[in-house]
Amino acid sequence: MILNFSQFISEKIDLNTNIIWFEKSNKYIIVDDFINNLILNKINSSLYPINRDLKSNKINSSDLQHIENDLKELLKDCNTPRLKKQSKNNLKENRSLKFQSLFTFNNRTIKVEYENESLKELVEPKFIHLKSNKKESLLFKILTKNKKLYLFKENLFLGEWDSSEMHEFQGKVSMELTSFFHNKKNEDWTAVFHGSTLYRDNNSLMLTGDSGSGKSSLSAILMANDYSLIADDFSPMDINSIHYNFPSAISVKEGFFSTAERLFESFNQLRKYYINEIKGDVKYLPANNEKNLILSANCSKIINVKFGKDLKNEIKQINKGVSLQKILPDAWISNEKKHAKSFIKWVKSSVFYDLTYNDDKKVLQMINNIF
Repeated sequence: MILNFSQFISEKIDLNTNIIWFEKSNKYIIVDDFINNLILNKINSSLYPINRDLKSNKINSSDLQHIENDLKELLKDCNTPRLKKQSKNNLKENRSLKFQSLFTFNNRTIKVEYENESLKELVEPKFIHLKSNKKESLLFKILTKNKKLYLFKENLFLGEWDSSEMHEFQGKVSMELTSFFHNKKNEDWTAVFHGSTLYRDNNSLMLTGDSGSGKSSLSAILMANDYSLIADDFSPMDINSIHYNFPSAISVKEGFFSTAERLFESFNQLRKYYINEIKGDVKYLPANNEKNLILSANCSKIINVKFGKDLKNEIKQINKGVSLQKILPDAWISNEKKHAKSFIKWVKSSVFYDLTYNDDKKVLQMINNIF
């Protein structure tokens, strides 16, 4: 295995914390200073003599051998190209499908046609507040064949997904919609985060966390208190570290219905949708920022959220590497080097927090305090 400095990026991002990106695999790893030095030493032995590291860290030769073996396997994995999903690319779809939706956002209108009602239910509920009667500028089609979902843009094939890849399919649809609404190309995007971005008073923040952590509920709380929703659960960022509006509604789970009814007068009128046994019923709450629509914003505050009745109401700044370990597995980041540089630059300029809460009034006060 041979690596050179054009094939990876290593940057210090916090105290005793470094991020390394590998071009071939588009993989990011978070390591401390010692491991970072050893990795650089494996790539270029003239940089950091191992004997110096051993002496300063009191590592014996047996432990060193284990470390070197682990590093060898790690670098092998990081330098292995990720296999791309292969699909036929010569398919066309010229039929006009029976079911359809028209969505308008940012003065741009898109039409989506579906083969059946169940396919329509995969897309329309989150965007029903954007329904329109305007003339479309772009057409998408969604249909099934051989138990797979197929997506077409202007009759040209974009991809296929089986039932285990529903998340990837919805991500692709969301990316295509975002690019169209903002008149961008897919290659303009640096990253998409599994997070919710909100704006107030020339400031913005992004809420991250596992599914069920309470970030969408917190987005609704903030939206009811003069924050403008930029994106919920799908936050796209371009090469200039600008976060763009993804105009889907907030997915509100049944456990939050009573609070949402108190915060939003119109919540009772929203239709319920059954998702599955785990998520149960949800309602889709549209953004109430028509008078203060924010199409894009800088976002340098990232808050990892966790709700629980037994948790303390607490917010604290944390190590960037700790936060990235939680964010990276669910994030999509472009494999181009210029985007990797942009992503790392954004990380270095941002502040990361951990937030736990059990009370919607106290959590609002805590977030307001960091603004």
